[in-house]
Amino acid sequence: MKKVYTMIIILVFLFGFSSHINIVGAQNLSQTFDPTARVIEIVEERYEENDYNSLRIEYQSARVKILEGEFKGEIMIAVSEKYIPDSVNQPKDEFWIKENDKVVVQIAVFNGEIIKAEIMTHARDLSSILLISILIALLLLFGKRQGLKAVVTLGITLMLILKFMFPRLFDGYPPIYLAIITGTIVTIVTFLMVSGITRKTIAATVGTVGGLASAAFISIVFSKIMRLTGYHSDDERILLSISNEISFDMKGILLAGILIGALGAIMDVAISIASSMEEVRKNNPTISNGELLKSGMNVGKDIMGTMANTLILAYVGAGLPLLMTLYGYESAISQVIHMEFLAVEILRTAAGSIGLILSIPITAFVTSLLIKTKRTKYARS
Repeated sequence: MKKVYTMIIILVFLFGFSSHINIVGAQNLSQTFDPTARVIEIVEERYEENDYNSLRIEYQSARVKILEGEFKGEIMIAVSEKYIPDSVNQPKDEFWIKENDKVVVQIAVFNGEIIKAEIMTHARDLSSILLISILIALLLLFGKRQGLKAVVTLGITLMLILKFMFPRLFDGYPPIYLAIITGTIVTIVTFLMVSGITRKTIAATVGTVGGLASAAFISIVFSKIMRLTGYHSDDERILLSISNEISFDMKGILLAGILIGALGAIMDVAISIASSMEEVRKNNPTISNGELLKSGMNVGKDIMGTMANTLILAYVGAGLPLLMTLYGYESAISQVIHMEFLAVEILRTAAGSIGLILSIPITAFVTSLLIKTKRTKYARS
């Protein structure tokens, strides 16, 4: 089994590093660089109240030292200008750059000389790495061998999305099919890493793929009924601005995102049902196929409510500012129900939950068949 794990990891990494995103027109034509820098000294800071549009303008200039790239070691003056709504209930100094802060600076260069430097944001690379390190450490501390498998599986999943799925989306492949293929590969690799090649993992894989396909079907059908376009937020416009020579299927990317977002919950339900049914059979080898199937369905009913709630709460959390905006304006449901962004969230929640629900009977049925085959074999021996 170790050889199987090793081969999977090697193949995924070789395939991943051999892939790359070839974005036409993404060459460094604008002559801008975004290195990190250290703030040495605050030269000037001021803020102005703008009563006309209820904004305050926060301006700072600072002497910074570039920490990386072509201009590493150079010291220059960089400016920061922020427009903060007066309604923001946060201390003003939270938005200020302070001495010794690590920041990201956008440098504009002309003929090899710096003509402008602007502080874009605080550098968050080290804090992000620290947070991820804490997560990995806790997985290894409490999960030990299973925790290590979880870390490796997570790495492979990210590699598949970044190195397999994304490049092909840029190459114009159908997003919905790519999402199903990627989800299937992620499912197989995850279950192999966790439990190896067993009847349980086969049943859970079939259940997950079945649930994913169900979510895809619902997404495709209702995206047409709802007349969704995929252009419901600024994220899509930013993506389209990458290059005029790349054509994206924004509606397909929307549906692909729905499937990838629901995949984890569907996998969790499928493997939980298959594992519980396997334990039931071990504790009661004489159980009938019908009773085993009923047992799996009962477990699925218990899991279904919490996992569907997990999906809904995740989507509500992601869209909380927007939902609060609608609440603040006291918008009537008869008005907002027609807005595409709300229709997208409804589709996202419903399609993912339906896929999760349908994975329960699929997993339970397939598990009962596979375990029955094993039991029949023992009965004959």
